[in-house]
Amino acid sequence: MSRALIVILGSGSPNAEAGRVSSGIAIAVDDQPYLIDCGHGVVQRVVEAHAAGLIAWDSAALNRLFITHIHADHTVGLPDLLYTPWIHGRSDGIMAYGPAGLNDMARHIQAAYAENVREHSKAHPSTEAGYQIRAHPVSAGLCYQDERVTVHALAADHGDLEAFSYKFSTARGTIVVSGDTKPVPDFADWARGCDVLIHEVYSAAQFSARPPAWQDYHSRAHTSTQELAALANLIRPGRLLLYHQLFWGQTPEELLAEIKSEYDGEVISANDLDCFEL
Repeated sequence: MSRALIVILGSGSPNAEAGRVSSGIAIAVDDQPYLIDCGHGVVQRVVEAHAAGLIAWDSAALNRLFITHIHADHTVGLPDLLYTPWIHGRSDGIMAYGPAGLNDMARHIQAAYAENVREHSKAHPSTEAGYQIRAHPVSAGLCYQDERVTVHALAADHGDLEAFSYKFSTARGTIVVSGDTKPVPDFADWARGCDVLIHEVYSAAQFSARPPAWQDYHSRAHTSTQELAALANLIRPGRLLLYHQLFWGQTPEELLAEIKSEYDGEVISANDLDCFEL
C-alpha cells in the first residue's frame, strides 16, 4: 500500500521567529519527497527530521521542488537546497516548477556559487548533476505527473507577483497547498473535498492594530482567519492545517479560536517538524 506523509519543515513567515523557519513543506510519497517552497532553514529541518526518526529519507532525496512565488521567505533557502544535499551525496539535480523569475533566480545562484562548486568538486565524489537545477515555468492546470503523484496548479493572488497554489493527488488522498494568496474565486471549487488543506492565514482580530500600509498590503495579498473559515466551509477538507501564520501577538490557540468560531471542521495550527500521514 502506498504511503503519503506531510512534513511541515517551515511553518513561519517573513518575520523571524524562535522555533519557526520560513516556508517549506514536504509531501513524501513512498519516501520520495516533493518539496513545496524553500525558505531559510528548510534543509536543516530535513536533517533534524531524519535524525529524529520522523522520516526515512534525507536531504539527498530532495530533487523535486514546487515554488509558489519568489518572495525571499519562500526561496532564500535555494542555495542551501542546491549545494548541501550535493555534499550529502545527491547525484541527480533538482527539477523545479514555479512562476516567472524562478529560472533567472536559479541562474544567478549558480553564478554566485561557481567558486564554491569549483573548489568542492576537487574532492567531491558526486556527479556534476547533483547541484544542477532545471526550472520549468508553471501555468494553471496540470504541471507535473509521475507514478506517485499528479500535481495541478491554480493561479493565486499575491499582489503583483505571479503566484500559484498546488494540488497533489496521490493514491492515499489529495493535499492542497495555498501558498501566499488572498481568496480567489476558483479556489473553493478547485480544492473542494480535499483530504488536507494547508493554508496561510493572518489574525483578523489583530488586523486593526497593524499600520495602515500593512493593512492595505495584507488585505490584498493574504487570507484572514474570517476569510479562511468561509473558504473551509465551502471546501470541507478532511483536515485544515494552518501555516505561514501571522499571529501579530496572539498565541496559536487564540488564532485557532478565531477560525473555530466560524468553522466546525478539524483545524490544526502547524509547527515546524509536525508530520501528518494520509
